[in-house]
Amino acid sequence: MAFHITTEKPEDIIPRLGKGHLHWKKGRSAYELAHAWLKANGFPPSIRNVLAPVPQWCHGQVLDAFFERETDLQTPGRFTQTDLLVMTRMDGGNGVIAVEGKVDEPFGAIVSDWLGAGPPYAPTRLKRLEGLCASLGLAVPECRELYYQLLHRTAAALYEAERYGFPKAMMLVHSFSAGSAWFAEFARFTEAMRMPVAAPNSVSDPRVCDGVELRLGWVSDAVSP
Repeated sequence: MAFHITTEKPEDIIPRLGKGHLHWKKGRSAYELAHAWLKANGFPPSIRNVLAPVPQWCHGQVLDAFFERETDLQTPGRFTQTDLLVMTRMDGGNGVIAVEGKVDEPFGAIVSDWLGAGPPYAPTRLKRLEGLCASLGLAVPECRELYYQLLHRTAAALYEAERYGFPKAMMLVHSFSAGSAWFAEFARFTEAMRMPVAAPNSVSDPRVCDGVELRLGWVSDAVSP
């Protein structure tokens, strides 16, 4: 049985952050993401505007949301921790949005650096990568220059949709960078996924992965006043 913690104000998520108060600062992603979503008490206007032209998602309503949601990646190793996981009611069946908050932070390490020198590679890491690639419809060699965080965050959206029996999922970057920092790296990932997102404030066409209709998207927003 899994339980989640009720969040009544943005500061309630601090205990769940990797470094607690050290990760809680105005102008940084955890702070901005929590304030944007809790102030809206649902989809923030920036998210609603980007989803407006997307079939079925355009009428979405938040059913439930989990800050710092841990998801089992179905292979040995640590769970992934999604900044915000949103359960969504929409036309044609419910869906899951895995939201990755960003300001100017990178997407962690690229796969080749995370995997380490080899071959041979660390068996648990190679098994993890093979599992992610199988779910996302990618080949291991084509992932080497992609950012590992984008792979496991997208897989989290799929696995949570499967767990809840939802037919749709989305991995969405909610950026608070005026210049959309790291969008080019995200766009490279969407190209590899054959689901291109050509510009900020847009969502890809769908593609079925692991039996779930998946989309990728990027929303640019302003930091809180």
